[in-house]
Amino acid sequence: MVRIPDREWPSTVIPGDARERAQATGVLFRRMGWVTERLARDERDDVERQLEFWYANGYCPDALLIAVSALPDGTRQRPRRSGERPGDFLRARLNGWFRDEPDAAMAEVREPPRRGQTFEAWFANRRRQALDEGAYQRRSRLTDAGERARAEARSIAAARRPDPVARVRESERRRAAALESLRVTGDPPPVTPPVETGTTPRMVASFAGRQALAAHSPAVRRIVERLRAEKRGPSAAELAVLRNAVRDAHHHAGLGTLEAASAEVNDVTELTADGEWIRDFLRRASDDRLPVDAMVRLLHPMR
Repeated sequence: MVRIPDREWPSTVIPGDARERAQATGVLFRRMGWVTERLARDERDDVERQLEFWYANGYCPDALLIAVSALPDGTRQRPRRSGERPGDFLRARLNGWFRDEPDAAMAEVREPPRRGQTFEAWFANRRRQALDEGAYQRRSRLTDAGERARAEARSIAAARRPDPVARVRESERRRAAALESLRVTGDPPPVTPPVETGTTPRMVASFAGRQALAAHSPAVRRIVERLRAEKRGPSAAELAVLRNAVRDAHHHAGLGTLEAASAEVNDVTELTADGEWIRDFLRRASDDRLPVDAMVRLLHPMR
């Protein structure tokens, strides 16, 4: 089906489906100066129900514009008041276009003041006018020779176009060749194993001091006890306090590490039982990028 832009929708066409009704309503709103209207959901539904009824009875946007401006006897209707809702305005102005004869049905309306037409009829008439004026050029058909030439051109283009599967295989082949060119020839260089660095008392003391600062913070202890008692996760405010405590602990631990590095202390090779326990704890929690809740769970046993 032919579609045209909303702004080019003809005001003499009676809409037949939801899309055409939306286009016709847009034309009606632009003609009435309601483009800047901000309607609530119930107001928009009220306007759409009313317009759908009048569209179904053969009224086009032009007919509705005339109906809200004058009564069937030609009497001018009052313009829209300030603050009057669009739905109330349409209901009041179009009420005079219902039939009031004794034999008329309750919802029977008068003939529209301007007769509309379907979109198909309007489009055919427009094309006919374009043909008469010479503005519409029907696409010319090819002769037999032209059809053969077009088929030959398509076959040549298809033959030169690479097969998609062959193109992917060629790409994989080039990638494999590039990776193969990076292969190191000859004997591989010897790999020197990393030197294991033993845990020194300085490291354990630094880590223990860092964790103790956060674990023994009064605010952290209150939050941890509250979370354990209420069996829930931390709120946004509590999470901010815990983050600040861990951040302060990292800062003080850095200062303690500098002091321990500058102190004249001979490291020993063996640790006490408490040192071994702290070292094991260090191996499980040495990552400073742990989430706050995981850090809190690790800090709690050190109380």
